[in-house]
Amino acid sequence: MLVQFRVYERRAAASHQPFIGFMDTSSTTAQDHLLKVIDDEIKVAERISQQLKSRHNALVPISRLPPEALVEIFSLLPFPSDDSKYVPSLKWICVTHVCSRWREVALSSPYLWNHINFTKLTIAGFTEILTRAKMSPLHIEAKVTPRRKTRFNAFRKQLEAHISHTRHLSISGEFRAVLKRLVSPAPALVSLSLTGPPYSCVASQPECIIQNSLFNGTAPKLTRLELLGCSIGWQSPLLKGLQTLKIRTPDAQAMPTLDDWLAALDEIPQLTTLILDNATPAVSVDNSHISEPQRTVTLPSLTRFDITASTKGCALALAHLVLPALTSLLVTSESQSWDGDDVRLLIPYVTRNAHGPQDSTPLQTILVNGGDTYAEIVAWTAPDADDDVCGPVTLTKAAVSARLVLSVTSDSECRDGMETVVFDALLSHLPLNAISTLSVQNETRLSKEVWLTHAPGLTKLNRVLLVSTAVKAFGEMLEEDAPPDSLPRLPQLTKLILFKVPLTLLRTRRLCNMLVKRKQHGAPLEALDLRTCTGPERSFQSISEIVGNVQGPPKTLMAGYSALFNCEVSPFDEEDDCTDEEEECTDDDE
Repeated sequence: MLVQFRVYERRAAASHQPFIGFMDTSSTTAQDHLLKVIDDEIKVAERISQQLKSRHNALVPISRLPPEALVEIFSLLPFPSDDSKYVPSLKWICVTHVCSRWREVALSSPYLWNHINFTKLTIAGFTEILTRAKMSPLHIEAKVTPRRKTRFNAFRKQLEAHISHTRHLSISGEFRAVLKRLVSPAPALVSLSLTGPPYSCVASQPECIIQNSLFNGTAPKLTRLELLGCSIGWQSPLLKGLQTLKIRTPDAQAMPTLDDWLAALDEIPQLTTLILDNATPAVSVDNSHISEPQRTVTLPSLTRFDITASTKGCALALAHLVLPALTSLLVTSESQSWDGDDVRLLIPYVTRNAHGPQDSTPLQTILVNGGDTYAEIVAWTAPDADDDVCGPVTLTKAAVSARLVLSVTSDSECRDGMETVVFDALLSHLPLNAISTLSVQNETRLSKEVWLTHAPGLTKLNRVLLVSTAVKAFGEMLEEDAPPDSLPRLPQLTKLILFKVPLTLLRTRRLCNMLVKRKQHGAPLEALDLRTCTGPERSFQSISEIVGNVQGPPKTLMAGYSALFNCEVSPFDEEDDCTDEEEECTDDDE
């Protein structure tokens, strides 16, 4: 029969006509039966293979671990960043694909399913995971918008149903309608984070204020509250058990009265971290209560305080607080005075909290960073804490460990220069007897008079870093003769670092004069770091003849400055080609 089938097939191919095959019905039935038998044998072999694999896996040591141990291991697995199909909050889910036992253990362990990011899940996925989580404490994160009604309503309903066992809740977006429905108690809630939409999206709408009806005012375990782009009534019962409170609101009109603010803080003595941005008391026209507060509140456990407000607003808040455990103070203020009077009002309250009996070590490092319209002072209790600072990014990183960060900005140019006002006022009130490291960065200009005023207190200063705008005044201060029967100024200064300073002819001569004067005063510099500087090789050679330990850059000449260096005047000539007026212009340009 098969031979006859092939004959018809060949004839059809020779005549170029389609061939319609035919087979005997009995033969077809026999072949189907044979195929079914083979398929059944394959299934049996697969079952046997699977059974053998299961028996093999049962003998592996890891299979002897109890389910509880496996669950703990699963929860610690790193997220496979190269595989986007896994939701980050379910990073361990890949283990369910390893073997049937691991899958069974994972699917039956509610604690592995209690971290839920609604934004990254479908509605069905969100519902399924909530079902698997059962009554375990939930960690829920979501970005919501009423415009996607189906998702919005699904999230709202599920959150209402599960709020009783939600432990951490983080919502961003337009969540007012969600909060209005959360009127039942939240007995398990420990952390609540609410982030409103960008300010530009809600500029024409009233600010979102968290009502007292949220959770029916009952969240007994709530210890952490973060509100970004929204605020809370200071009489809210949710505040009373907090250890961390962070409020950042774009609406200055939501500022509380001083009495309400103090009354609320008086009810939170256990606070350890307080971060307030536009959430301090409003400053009235009469500021007499700033200098003579009739009421203060003590926060005995507060170790970190970040405050952002107007300069007088910061002064008002700090004047009414007693912070005996504070170890980190960050003040960001905006000056509204062209002569810096409001800054001078603020500084005493800053310095009062910048170092106290609770500090085991004194302030040892100070960094000054600023210009005419802004100033930043960072202080650490560790020496050389500014070693890695070489710009805004590294400064932000280093400031995390700082004892004090004070930033002042102004819309208009300050008469004396904002950095000068802040630096002068701060050093007038801070203890300076342990300062060993001082950095002057960015475009900071400090006058010779300011250096002369504070140099007597900097008796332990041994390392200074200067940018080009600060070199001249500092050098002139060191050249000054000390008063009779007194030590040289900065007697322990042994190392000077010049950061990105072009060593022009004029600046090299001034630097050499200063170094010679230090030798004459009996306090010579031992080391000079010029690794980031530029200049001709003869400038570095001249300096190294005075200071033995000079670290220079790999290349000593920068092409862009060759016109300044190709001059026949020696760095030590008593007269220079420039007149006094030209010298000042050159120095300013530098």
